[in-house]
Amino acid sequence: MSFVEDAPEEFGREAWPLHVTWVPPFDADEADAVDAVSRAAEGRAAVAAEAVREAWFGSRRDVRVTELARTADLDALHRALLDSLGDAGVDLARMRHVRDAFRPHVSAQRGRVLRVGTPVVVDKVALVSLRPDDDPRRRRVVLTSPLG
Repeated sequence: MSFVEDAPEEFGREAWPLHVTWVPPFDADEADAVDAVSRAAEGRAAVAAEAVREAWFGSRRDVRVTELARTADLDALHRALLDSLGDAGVDLARMRHVRDAFRPHVSAQRGRVLRVGTPVVVDKVALVSLRPDDDPRRRRVVLTSPLG
């Protein structure tokens, strides 16, 4: 993922900073995932994007998002992360909303939303543990890798 606002090292499950999700949640050895994300980011330039429209995602269309204009650079970063994670043994076969179905977006978080027209510079990718210390109530940033 890439945060579009300041993010603490650790936060509660309900306190996500605004972010772009590049890959759906997955299970992997943390060290392998860190290596994979680092490899995908290495030598890759920062990406400029723009928030272009609001939409509702989810099976019940109840997740408010702001979509980013899908560009070749955003798509390339998404695919590089997927490919690197796949090479590290992450099961990509069951992932939905990837590759041609990928729609770059920022989900609204507790009333905070990325406004349409807002420019976004993706200059880092992060890896977040969804169960640090086996605690599903917390989230921990385990890697922030710069782009550019």
